[in-house]
Amino acid sequence: MTRSHLCLLCLLLSLVNFAASQDDATIMQSLKSTLHLTPDVDWSNPDPCKWPSVQCDGSNRVTRIQLKQKGISGTLPPDLQKLSELIVLELFSNKISGPVPDLSGLTHLQRLNLHDNLFDSTPANLFSGMNSLQEVYLDNNPFASWEIPETIKEATSLKNLSLVNCNLAGSIPDFFSSQTLPSLVSLKLSRNNLQGGLPSSFGASSLQQLYLNGQKLFGSISVLQKMTSLVEVDLQANTFWGPIPDLSGLQSLRLFNVRENQLTGLVPPSFTGLKSLTVVNLTNNCFQGPTPLFDNSVAVDVIANTNSFCLDTAGAPCDPRVEALLSVAESFGYRVKLAKSWKGNDPCGRSWLGITCSGSNDVTVVDLRRQELTGTISPSFAKLTSLETINLSNNQLSGSIPTELTTLPRLRTLDVSNNDIHGDVPKFSASVTVLTTGNVNIGPVSPTGWKSFRNRI
Repeated sequence: MTRSHLCLLCLLLSLVNFAASQDDATIMQSLKSTLHLTPDVDWSNPDPCKWPSVQCDGSNRVTRIQLKQKGISGTLPPDLQKLSELIVLELFSNKISGPVPDLSGLTHLQRLNLHDNLFDSTPANLFSGMNSLQEVYLDNNPFASWEIPETIKEATSLKNLSLVNCNLAGSIPDFFSSQTLPSLVSLKLSRNNLQGGLPSSFGASSLQQLYLNGQKLFGSISVLQKMTSLVEVDLQANTFWGPIPDLSGLQSLRLFNVRENQLTGLVPPSFTGLKSLTVVNLTNNCFQGPTPLFDNSVAVDVIANTNSFCLDTAGAPCDPRVEALLSVAESFGYRVKLAKSWKGNDPCGRSWLGITCSGSNDVTVVDLRRQELTGTISPSFAKLTSLETINLSNNQLSGSIPTELTTLPRLRTLDVSNNDIHGDVPKFSASVTVLTTGNVNIGPVSPTGWKSFRNRI
């Protein structure tokens, strides 16, 4: 390339940059005209690069607009996306209203901070092509109901996404894995109207902060077991159920808040023993078993009588009958209905669902027919040696009948009819009536059970 060609190329580039800077100036004048600036924001200079809260590069291209906490009202112009060198757009804590404009042309934008304004809608292609975007804060805006957009997947550099209290609806999409968003470490979606469960992609993410409190979310929290990078998780005020999974792999976990859910089961030692914990909130659930005992360095929120623990004293063991029944409940998946009823340390001292006792101590009947139970039949029934009747009929139980039940010395009736039990029926004594009708996959009844089998025909 000759020297004259190089000079011509430089001239063309200068002209392009000059034209672009003039375009930026025009757009900034448009922004000035749509905003209602307060007296302390002086944008009177004809050169926007000399405006306070605005920064430009060496080519007079606008790179930063940071009008924060100024009490500014008005709206944003639709051509804001043409500020193609913009890196930071911060307008938070103002009174700006109207729609968030299409920003898909801002391929260099790294920080978008519009929280605490009066914006009423977002564009359908929000995040489209914004592969430099690292931080997004749209909290506390009265948007019309909207869903988490698929276009977030295009923001592959995203580290922090905060959409708190901005009228999100629908479910949490299943694309939050490290494969799709490799840099995402903080996801805050609190106080919206999200429904459904936790997506499986969370288990393949690198999230360190997960805030989903104050939603309509439900289901298991078992995916947390795979989220080994978690430092803070807040699931307060939802309808999650089931037990706390094994969290022993979350060696950096500091804050764990699951207040006001329907979580059940025993609080596992693998969780209480985590050395990294500093704050734990468990109040207003249906946790069972012993009240958990944490290290003195942990700030624990477990208000008495707001769960289904057997005793209020942290670390005190439960009665052996309670331990056996909780093991039975574990095989059913720690159902909420049982957890709400099976409270305290004496199954014979109050009305436990399906439990009948003889005298004051001996559990003689477990009658849980038609309770919509799933799961399997626990061998721990055999620990209740005073049992005379076990009725689990008309549920959705699977698996086989444990052979341990044949050791119950007082058992007279075992009714598992109308479930999905399979396998051979163990050999019970002749005095035991075993009812298995309605289990299409069950094997032959043992020879001593023919009398009860004939009675069922």
